[in-house]
Amino acid sequence: MAGLRSFGRAAAAPLARSSIGVALFVLGLSACAPAPRPALLAKVAEVRVSPAAQEAETWAPQAHAHAIELEQRAERAATAGDTAAAEILAEQALAAHEHAWVLTRLARAERRRLAAEAELSEQQRALGELQAQDQRLSADAADLELRARIVKSSLPLAAHDAATPERLEARRRAAAALSTQGRLLCVAARMLGEADAVKAPLARLDELDRELDAGKAQKALEVATELRAECLRVISSARRQHSALSEPTPRAAAPQAPASATASAAAAAAIPADLLLTELSTAGQLPSRDERGVSVVLRGVFAADGKLSDPGRGQLQKLVAIAKTHPDFPVLLVGHTAVADARAAMDRQLGALESELQTLGVERVASHDAGSRQPLLPAQLPRARERNQRIELVFVAPGP
Repeated sequence: MAGLRSFGRAAAAPLARSSIGVALFVLGLSACAPAPRPALLAKVAEVRVSPAAQEAETWAPQAHAHAIELEQRAERAATAGDTAAAEILAEQALAAHEHAWVLTRLARAERRRLAAEAELSEQQRALGELQAQDQRLSADAADLELRARIVKSSLPLAAHDAATPERLEARRRAAAALSTQGRLLCVAARMLGEADAVKAPLARLDELDRELDAGKAQKALEVATELRAECLRVISSARRQHSALSEPTPRAAAPQAPASATASAAAAAAIPADLLLTELSTAGQLPSRDERGVSVVLRGVFAADGKLSDPGRGQLQKLVAIAKTHPDFPVLLVGHTAVADARAAMDRQLGALESELQTLGVERVASHDAGSRQPLLPAQLPRARERNQRIELVFVAPGP
């Protein structure tokens, strides 16, 4: 029995040594086998060839190149067997690709913004040109209309038969109104520098007014129409000359101005009387425009004691502020009375207003008492006296 056990132990020893050798061989083979390739590297390769990555190569080349560099480093780490480093670098490469995509979207958005701004600038430039053209056409149309009125008013009136006393009185009133209109136009032209040109028509108007007051005027309506047309012709000529002098001289090969500058130039080229009319309307002054310029009716500017009232002084201060922004517009004060015996009081009020305007800084001021020749309402209507008694502040337009 003892011999058998000794034999068994002797036989088992070689077997144990053989099993240990096999195990060591297998472990050696495992150590020599290459490490498995990280799955993230395949995902990075897919991302690299995607359309988004190709756009990023164009729109964000630096960020795209950084992502490619990280992918290459991950490949080298995987080849070296450093799986952990390869996975970290692969994740960083994916994040770099996403960053490149974000930069691509930002770059494309910025390009669209610049294109939209360029389009807006072009549209603003075109709008400025259209506005300037519209202003020129408006000025030309206004000038043609004014010339047509001058020609029409210069045409002789049709011959008339003997009329009743009522008709003769109506013609006398119409002649007086036309005479006053002509005188105001000549006074306005004189304020624009046409003192010599209006001397003759003003002298003829003085003579006509004396004849009208005496009731001896022959063909008064025809003469008044002719003189009004003459005064309108003088002031229209003065305005055309002023507009020609104020137009900027064209420059050859001038650089194209930006859209904002073009719009500003178009606004500056607008008809000055229209700009003034807009400013007065914005200030709540209810202005109107006629052949003299832009006018505002002053009511209640004097208190019962004959002095300027507080509301009247406040209205004058607003008008003076606007007048100072348009120094080319002389200011003409025109008094209208409801009855003939109110002219003395009207003259005092006109003198007080003229002095007040000069004190407030308006340099060119004149006044004229038109009497009761231009009523707004017939005398027999209710509140006619209140409506007809008024003072006009006229901004004499220097241009058409």
